Amino acid sequence: MLLALGITCKDNASMAEMLQVRVSREGRELGVYSAAEAIRMLKEGALLPTDFYWHEGMTDWAPLAQLQASEARRLLAERALQQKLEEERKAAELAKKRRDEAEQLRQEQAKAKEEEDRAVAEATRIRLEKEKAKAKDDEDAIAEATRVQLVKNKAKERLDEHGGCLRFVGVGVFIVGGFVLFGGLVGDATGSAIRQQVLVQTMTNGILLMILGCIMAKR
Repeated sequence: MLLALGITCKDNASMAEMLQVRVSREGRELGVYSAAEAIRMLKEGALLPTDFYWHEGMTDWAPLAQLQASEARRLLAERALQQKLEEERKAAELAKKRRDEAEQLRQEQAKAKEEEDRAVAEATRIRLEKEKAKAKDDEDAIAEATRVQLVKNKAKERLDEHGGCLRFVGVGVFIVGGFVLFGGLVGDATGSAIRQQVLVQTMTNGILLMILGCIMAKR
């Protein structure tokens, strides 16, 4: 559209230069001029408004003033056309500017969205790694607690397995301690001091054996 209007304006401007008119005054032909030259001479006074002109395509001669009026209309039309072209050019530039701004805004929004998605993905990755590490720590803690409990259970089982033997041995030790204590009690304490010390030590040993037997029997 802009190209067509530009060509039309250029054609109108050159038409006045190319159009050849014959000018006469009082029946005498003054010469052949371009339309633009005739109008210029008319403005300068070399030609008169009452002079007549004719060009190819006209049916009859007409006052030269009409050519000036026609040229004035052409200039007005040309100015209007130029103004329209300028308005369309400005409108096209404004539309292009708005398209560029819209595209720039779209790109900025897309970049911001991409950065936001990348930040969310990174936060999600960190959170999953923390959850994975915590789950592993929990698994390790559970495994360690299970191992300790198994060790305790195994130790308890072993203790229970040997508990009967320990109780049996404890009873035997207690009985032996009782016999030792009884031997010390029924011994003759009228002898020498050494004999008395031996009896006291014997009773002490008996008591200790009985205490040890009680401890072993309780286990």
